[in-house]
Amino acid sequence: MKVVIFDMDGTVIDSGEAIYKTVNEVRDELNLPPLEKEFIIRAINEPGRNLALEFYGIDTPSRSLKEGFEEKFKKFYDECASAYEGVKELLQKCRDAHYKVVLASNAPHDTLEKILKKNEIYELFDEVIGASKEIPQKPDPAMLHLAVSKTKASKAIFIGDSLKDELAAKNANMPYVQVCWGFGEESKTATYNAKNVSEAWEIILNF
Repeated sequence: MKVVIFDMDGTVIDSGEAIYKTVNEVRDELNLPPLEKEFIIRAINEPGRNLALEFYGIDTPSRSLKEGFEEKFKKFYDECASAYEGVKELLQKCRDAHYKVVLASNAPHDTLEKILKKNEIYELFDEVIGASKEIPQKPDPAMLHLAVSKTKASKAIFIGDSLKDELAAKNANMPYVQVCWGFGEESKTATYNAKNVSEAWEIILNF
């Protein structure tokens, strides 16, 4: 049994505009000038960066700042986020090939169902795994290990778009596909690179 594990933001869902608008609306409230979208997306996808410090000049954000960010992000996510073109068809191909399909996202677990249902792809996943108190964010490999154990798969591959995703796959000793249609760029150290959905399918089919 093969399981295909997908990251969400930047891989399945295009949430770049939502992230960009949220960060800059919070900055505006703090009387700070806007940041470029490319810088924001790169910072979020790289492990080890203090995002509160880089985005807002605050080493440790207050509870009210966190809550304000989450409220704004939910609003912009509902307005702006959508599945990348061809991704729904890719998920369906995996299902039709009788592979297990799992989502592994650093977003809070209790937010994922609404996002996926809105984009009409929730039912295409056998398991949906998000971050929680019990499940740490990537690059920790816990989500990927859990995906394998839940599906009882003998082979697994992870599809993502960031260094956090690539390191998670490496930590899980799992082949990794870096997608280049969302936030990600080609990686020289990834197992595979996919410029488009068709290339990703060929890799999944033959790995």
